[in-house]
Amino acid sequence: MVASPCETVFEGTNGRYYSEWQVRRRLRTGRWNRCMRQRTPDRWLVETADEALLLLAPIEPDELPAGIEIRVADGRVRIVDTRRPGSDRRSAVRW
Repeated sequence: MVASPCETVFEGTNGRYYSEWQVRRRLRTGRWNRCMRQRTPDRWLVETADEALLLLAPIEPDELPAGIEIRVADGRVRIVDTRRPGSDRRSAVRW
């Protein structure tokens, strides 16, 4: 087993996956607003830029489906869905 470079991987109710860095960046930049955080089990409810609610729940990195990759570059950990067209190009990834 290889150790994951990612502290926490979140699965969103929108079918997408996020690293802790991606979640915190979206919150810090105002793209998302945290509505609530439940501690047991740990879950976050956020409001997205289009005013939709998104529930995020942590999962184990080895539970990621095929085609979902953890990428590390410049000290940033991000989750990339290679099943989506253009998601493997840096310019297509929305931070």
